[in-house]
Amino acid sequence: MSELTNLREQLPKILKALSVGILAGYLFDRLDAPVPWMIGPMIAVATLNLMGLRMRSVPYGRQMGQVVLGSAVSLYFTPTVVTQLAANLAAIVAATIAVFVVGGLGAVILSRASGVDGKSGFFASIPGGAMAMAVLAERYGAQIAPVAVAHSLRVSIVVILIPFALTYGGIPLVGPPYRPDVPLDYVILAPWLAFGVILGEISERLRLQNGYLLAPIFFGAALTVSGMQLSAVPHWMTEFAQLMFGLVLGERYERNFFSRYKLFIPFALLNSFFMLIASAVVAIGLAWAFGLPIATMIVATAPGGLAEMTILAQALHISVPLVVAFHFFRVVMVNMGTQYVYSCAAWLLGRSARRKNISKSET
Repeated sequence: MSELTNLREQLPKILKALSVGILAGYLFDRLDAPVPWMIGPMIAVATLNLMGLRMRSVPYGRQMGQVVLGSAVSLYFTPTVVTQLAANLAAIVAATIAVFVVGGLGAVILSRASGVDGKSGFFASIPGGAMAMAVLAERYGAQIAPVAVAHSLRVSIVVILIPFALTYGGIPLVGPPYRPDVPLDYVILAPWLAFGVILGEISERLRLQNGYLLAPIFFGAALTVSGMQLSAVPHWMTEFAQLMFGLVLGERYERNFFSRYKLFIPFALLNSFFMLIASAVVAIGLAWAFGLPIATMIVATAPGGLAEMTILAQALHISVPLVVAFHFFRVVMVNMGTQYVYSCAAWLLGRSARRKNISKSET
C-alpha cells in the first residue's frame, strides 16, 4: 500500500500529470505518432519534471496497465502459436546470450568513458530491469545512482526511437501469423481483469518481477490454449495502459536527482545508443539466421523493459507472442544469471591482474 501513502498530499501532482499526459497523448495521436499514448505522456511529464514542475504517476497505474496489457496479450497464445514459439527456442537462447555480450561491452565503454567504477558500469549496462540491477549493484558494493540513471535513459531512448525507426524507416512491419478474433464481452472481461489484479498481487508478493503482466499472460494463455474463450480487450483500454506506462516513465525524471548526476548523463546516453545499435545488429543477424522478420527481432532484442516492449509490439501489430517470449526468457535468465556472470568476470579479471603484478615483480 506504499503507493497510497500521502495520497492527499500527492493528489495535485497526480492530477497535473494526468492532465498533461492525456493532452500530450491526444496531440501525439493526432500527429499519427507511433505508440502516441505512451510516448507523448512520457516526454511531456519528463520535460516538465526536469523543469521543476513536479508531477506524480497514478498510484498503481503501472500495475493496472500491466493487467490490461497481459489480458490482451494472452489471447494470442493459441496451440499453433505456442508450437511456433517452441520452434524458435534456439533464436531465443542466442538472443539472451547476446544480451550479456552487448551488456559487457557496454559496461567497458561506460566505465572507461565516464570513469565510473567497473561494478557500477556492469550493472548499469545489463538490461535486466532497473530495480533488479539496483538491488544487485547494492549487494556488490556498486553505486546505485549511475545504475538508475543509465537504465532510465536507456528505456526512454528505446521507447522513443524504435517505434519511429520502424514506422518511418522503411522496415516492413510483418504482422503475426495469428491475431485474436475474440468478441468483446464486458461480462467476461470485468471479472477477468479483477482476477488478473489478484494474480498480479500474489505474484509480486512472491517477489516475481512484472507479476501483474506475466501472471495474466500465463493464466490467460493456459485458458486460451485449452479452448476457453475469454473477452477481447477494447482499444481504449490498451491506450489507457500506454498512458499509465508513459506517466511512470516520465515520473522517473526527477530534477534534483538528474541535476546531481548531470555529468554522468552524456556517458549514459552514449552507452544507451551503443547498446541500442548493437542490439539492432544482433536482431538483423538473428533474423537472417533463423528466417524471422527484422522488425519483430528488433523489438524482441531491444534493451528495453518487458512491459514496454510488449506494448510496442502490440501497437506496431507485429508478433506479440514472439516478443513476449524473447523478453521473458531474457529477463529471467538475466535476473538469475547476472550475479554469477559478474562474479565469474570479477574473478577472471582479478586473476589476470594478479598475474600481471607477479610478472612485474619478477622483472
